[in-house]
Amino acid sequence: MENQKTFNKVLFVLGNMEVGGVQSGIINFAKITPPDKVHFDVLVLTSNIGFHEEEFKKYGNVYHIPLPFRKNKLSGLIFSRIDDRIFARKFNKFLEEHNDYDAVHAKLLAHAGVVVKVAKKHGIPVRVTQSHVDKPEHLNLLSRLYYKRQARIIEKYATHKLAVSPKAADLLYGKYGGRVIKNPTISLERLDPKKYGLVPHEGINFIQIGTYSHRKNQVFSVNILKALADKGIKAHLTFIGFPLDEPDYIKDIEAAVKDNGLTGSVTFLPKDADVPKLLSESDYMLIPSLREGLPNVALEAQAMGVPCFISDTVNPETDCGLCEFLPLTSGADAWAQAIIDYRQKYGTGKRFVDMSEWDNKKVCEEYIKIWGGGDE
Repeated sequence: MENQKTFNKVLFVLGNMEVGGVQSGIINFAKITPPDKVHFDVLVLTSNIGFHEEEFKKYGNVYHIPLPFRKNKLSGLIFSRIDDRIFARKFNKFLEEHNDYDAVHAKLLAHAGVVVKVAKKHGIPVRVTQSHVDKPEHLNLLSRLYYKRQARIIEKYATHKLAVSPKAADLLYGKYGGRVIKNPTISLERLDPKKYGLVPHEGINFIQIGTYSHRKNQVFSVNILKALADKGIKAHLTFIGFPLDEPDYIKDIEAAVKDNGLTGSVTFLPKDADVPKLLSESDYMLIPSLREGLPNVALEAQAMGVPCFISDTVNPETDCGLCEFLPLTSGADAWAQAIIDYRQKYGTGKRFVDMSEWDNKKVCEEYIKIWGGGDE
């Protein structure tokens, strides 16, 4: 009896361990969860070594089951179902070799049904799915049919169906519904503005964080900067990111910077940049995403007192008091004017709101109960 296991062993399944809100959340959980309560491993569906991988290995193992990368999918229904079969076979073999998990937690959309179905076959008692995306407008009809099929499988085999918002639950679970729970979360200990002094500067300092992609829409941010310049407002924009699925999109951003004569007004920083420090030096964050779930970077910005100008396609629950939602259809000039109006009203000084409900230490306790089989 003295060697009896006292902790639960959890396997996260996700696309990759690159920079992102989901990945940051997993790292935060691993850092703050007592090892006598939960042990974590991660399984990713790529052969690439992600940015967070080495850090996570301080706490658990990272395994790889690479699936085919399809840059131009003909349809979600055809290829996702083919990939479902490939993944099911590989995941089944993986669990035959690693059969000591108490819980699996699928933090992805495609293949979530496969995760919980195969896990049930191997007798894993806690099988969790979680939806982080709440805008289905980009899905074509066949993709929607695929997700309806996923919903039926998840309903049958999952023990816990989680989502970051009601819309995210609707996307993955449809009529079956799911439980809304906070994720991502943030570390208020890490994001402490008291650690940083004010940095005097002229004009407006903007920051945008995320992979370089059409979805994140960095070119629109460059156009905002140009519109401000045309209105006589001096501004600087710092990008933190990296190419992922669209390696050529950064060329579009660089071309927009050059064509608008903004070379001296835009800085590109790598994904390992010191985010809290850079937020402390920023006045506003730009998030003009075409679609988004609940962006972790917006929570981090607000924790550092940085207001966010966000497209109205983003989950409204992102707003903790410092978010201004604007339609992309109004154009960069209208965004620039909204920023000017906001600046005239509030200035560029830091504004602070209560972010305690997003602190990972508090939220993690809820997940520990779920991984132990409670809070269904």
